Amino acid sequence: MTFRNFTISDILKMLALTQPKLPKQTQTINGKLVGQDPNQFEYINSQMENLAQQLEQIEIQVVTAQQQDRREYINQLKLLKASVQNLEQLYNRLLSTTIVTVVVLTALLIWMGLIRQPSYNKSQINTTVIALQN
Repeated sequence: MTFRNFTISDILKMLALTQPKLPKQTQTINGKLVGQDPNQFEYINSQMENLAQQLEQIEIQVVTAQQQDRREYINQLKLLKASVQNLEQLYNRLLSTTIVTVVVLTALLIWMGLIRQPSYNKSQINTTVIALQN
């Protein structure tokens, strides 16, 4: 049973529901509890001890829930870190592949341009000159 969604007021209400019902004979005089039966005081003491134990158990459960939340948060951060590292690796691969591709294509285009350049022979030049002289 976890108390993640409970507020302090919810927990106090739960404790109020578990408070002992004092017998109707219990009286107070000047703010002091006066009992007619000595067993009443023992009963009240045992109820107070029970409440203290319940409060300790609730505190332990709250602390446990907080620790579990912290562990879950840390695990999520670790997963996010791993995902970011994987994305960085993919980005670096893509970047290096793109750079290599650009270099290869540029070299190929330059090489293809040099091969396709016409080579001028003297006969071709002379033919052109002769045609212009006529």
